[in-house]
Amino acid sequence: MTLVAMLAATAALNWTMPDGRVVAEEQELVPFEDGERIEVSREKILSMKAKRLDIVPDFARAKKGESGFWFTPYGVYGEFDCDKGSFFAEPERMSMPMFGWSNQRGAYLAIVASLKYFVRETVRAENGEYTVAATLQEELCSDPYEDLVIEYHRRPAGSSYADLAKIYRQYQIDRGAVKPFRERFRENKVLEKAIMAPEVRIRQAWKPVPSPVPHQSPENEPEVKAAVTFDRVKDIVDEMKRQGIEDAELCLVGWNIGGHDGRWPQVFPSEPKLGGDAKLKEAIRHAMDAGYLIVPHGNFFEGYTVSEDWDGEWALKDANGFMLPTRNGTVTWGGGRPYYMCPQRAYEKFCSRDIPRMAAFGFKGIGYFDVVTICEPMRCVDRRHPCSPADGAKFWGACAAISKRDLGGFASESGNDYFAGNLDYVLYAHFGDPDTAKSADGFVKRVVPIWQIVYNGIVANNPFTTTMNVTLKDRRSRLKAIEFSARPCFYFYSKFLSAGSNWMGNEDLGCATDDELKASVAKIKEGYDVYQKLKHLQLEFIDTHEELAPAVFRTGYSHGESVLVNYSDKPFEYHGESIAPESWRLVK
Repeated sequence: MTLVAMLAATAALNWTMPDGRVVAEEQELVPFEDGERIEVSREKILSMKAKRLDIVPDFARAKKGESGFWFTPYGVYGEFDCDKGSFFAEPERMSMPMFGWSNQRGAYLAIVASLKYFVRETVRAENGEYTVAATLQEELCSDPYEDLVIEYHRRPAGSSYADLAKIYRQYQIDRGAVKPFRERFRENKVLEKAIMAPEVRIRQAWKPVPSPVPHQSPENEPEVKAAVTFDRVKDIVDEMKRQGIEDAELCLVGWNIGGHDGRWPQVFPSEPKLGGDAKLKEAIRHAMDAGYLIVPHGNFFEGYTVSEDWDGEWALKDANGFMLPTRNGTVTWGGGRPYYMCPQRAYEKFCSRDIPRMAAFGFKGIGYFDVVTICEPMRCVDRRHPCSPADGAKFWGACAAISKRDLGGFASESGNDYFAGNLDYVLYAHFGDPDTAKSADGFVKRVVPIWQIVYNGIVANNPFTTTMNVTLKDRRSRLKAIEFSARPCFYFYSKFLSAGSNWMGNEDLGCATDDELKASVAKIKEGYDVYQKLKHLQLEFIDTHEELAPAVFRTGYSHGESVLVNYSDKPFEYHGESIAPESWRLVK
């Protein structure tokens, strides 16, 4: 009999009722080869009529002062050193259906194997007593789409967060959810060429954001600003070649009718102010002839009333049957107030129609389609096309497969992995800056590269919004990109909001004059040169990540190389090599 089989582990099920009462139950866990699992049937969840469920295994507890840690899939990391505090994973933060912790009894990785969309992680400390819970909120408690199954994979005490994250990587590989780049590159040379090159995004045209006209029509829509015409794209290509950038993937943003977020899901014709379809084809040919890849920015996640394709039938419907506006109608973008699109209709009506049309223009590379992977798949209750979150994941995966087939790859905005097998690159794995996750009370210590430990060598990433245009940023942002194994991304006119603010930082590239164009390309070349030294690491898994000394981190790769990053103001000696202050070193 194995040790696992001898363990009599239980979990507390705490049901929060609509009146605020908590009904507590205890359930025995079921042993399996690697640990224990809990199963809660859909019928049981429905029968409780609760608004929240928190599941806490008896081994998911710790006391203040106990050695160990906890982490989220976003990489938020804490230790057991507070009397009081809490962390609850926000919707976009559960990028993978897993989370982990280690205490004096062992180390554990929880994988939500079923009912995984919208399950959250909650970490709490009360009077120095810590709990790490899996949480179902009201939507899933009131209408779960399947049984809940959570697997708790157990490892020895003292295992690192990298040891735990690698369990999920192997889980994804073993069940056939993903294939490493090494395998995919054998059959897809376009993908290999793209991953081995930086991405250069060019925002060409847009309308005011936020929009002064929430419900637009062709008669009242605001004027489109054309910043980078298709002819100017050719100038960017020429300057990049002149400065010695041999490989790059360009992504045209706002090339479509109405500019960026102008009339989704309508794409064609391309924006006339930029030169129209004929000039777009010229720009694509010019980039390809220069040896670059070039791809479109698209969006089939939401749509606007100004679109020729507008029809409330394809909009995602809430539980009351109403069309659901993005962020509950609190925002407007270039096309006005956006409405979520049902994933089934997005696949059937628009991805299947328009991605092949984009490919026919000559686009080739990792096609970028906005928003999808920064949100979890939502429920649509329209009786003509009902979609559970699991159904939505399948349809978005099918949309991605079209892009891979016709363009060469699929990229999206962030790191939610519900169709990781069809995902090749994420614009930023984590939204925000790693320092924003730190809490003043010390409950959250820092962000560690959990996502990258799982997916480096499988899905490429630019790690943070603040590592966009990284060669324009401070030294720390540059080092973060290297520590977290970035495929660099540069962005012309990343700042386009009317207020002048931007979630990617205030530093920007432009090309309004030839001098500005040359200076911008010089910054791209600077990042390109660094990537030449590191791009081979995109093929490798990250197997270790550790803090060697205060503010000195080592990222260790599966083939034996390591990257050392020294954020401190003092040199650091490592195996006879000195890493200068605020510097990095590839150690072979």
